[in-house]
Amino acid sequence: MPLRDLHIEGVRCIKRLHLQADARWNWLVGPNGAGKSSVLEAIHTLGTGQSWRRGLRHLRRDGCQEYLITAHLAQDPADALIALRRNGEERDIRYDGKSIDSAWSLLDILPIQALNDQNVHFISDNNESRRRILDWGVFYENQAYGQILRDYRRLLQQRNTWLKSKYSAQPWDAQLAVMGEQVQQHRQTHLSALQPLAGQLWQEWTQSPGQFQISLQPGWKEDLPLLACLTRDRQRDEDLGFTHSGPHRANLIFKVAGKPVADILSRGQLRLLGLSYRLAQLALLQQRAQVAPVVLMDDFAAELDRQARRWLVERLDALALQVFAAVTDSEQIPHGHHGHRFHLREGHLIEGIAA
Repeated sequence: MPLRDLHIEGVRCIKRLHLQADARWNWLVGPNGAGKSSVLEAIHTLGTGQSWRRGLRHLRRDGCQEYLITAHLAQDPADALIALRRNGEERDIRYDGKSIDSAWSLLDILPIQALNDQNVHFISDNNESRRRILDWGVFYENQAYGQILRDYRRLLQQRNTWLKSKYSAQPWDAQLAVMGEQVQQHRQTHLSALQPLAGQLWQEWTQSPGQFQISLQPGWKEDLPLLACLTRDRQRDEDLGFTHSGPHRANLIFKVAGKPVADILSRGQLRLLGLSYRLAQLALLQQRAQVAPVVLMDDFAAELDRQARRWLVERLDALALQVFAAVTDSEQIPHGHHGHRFHLREGHLIEGIAA
């Protein structure tokens, strides 16, 4: 659901900023330190309750007691306002005037896909990063998955606590195995639908003849049920105090032409591959769940030539999503492209459309 009016107070270098956003493209233009990333991070925090860099307490501008982020949702029939305020350790989240207790509720109200460096280069990052990106897509395709994943994590924590106490972990094994198998099933279903879309985008983008493959290692020996693995590993788990087998150890494997991508692709090509995967997620969610996230792109032009930037804009145009993209110079915006342009300097809007 697109944002219409965005108001930011006391976030990083921003003292006070108002933007009247376009329903499609919003270009944030300015040199490093102008406040572009701060605007994107504020939107991300409003939609997730989490900063994409450090903890929420570090969002607050030096010298400010609190920060406030609000926005009207453009397609909400009630023109509802979503607001997040933090003062010290106290956080207040409201939607349509009603208090929200959990940041999980924000995920339903304002879906966000962040395409910052961390969320594009996840392919060459660690296993946890790849699982996080995968789980983002699974959650929005089937929101029952969020509760399944939370239940699994709760049971895993209980089992690990039990293991550290040197008691048998057997009371938790059956429940953990059931939830773990469900996590794996949902992940694999999502990935099976995603791979053809991601492969098509990758080949369109690169004209590469090599087939793009994604496989999911579930986090336990694949020819055994999870319960059997937990039973087999119990003594080792008790000795070391944590659970070795389960979807918390899962990993995504990316290959092109049968070879691991880290062995054959440059950093720029890995960025293209990561973008192909994330664009495929957007397309899949639109097709299967009618979910239209707001897309946040930090450093839009990084590692992309002029042709690649135009291709990326065209693909996002085809999805008709709202996009906020940061560039250091207007020349990095594909020629003739529409949308609003907001020129920033030292956290201030110096040219654009104020709310």
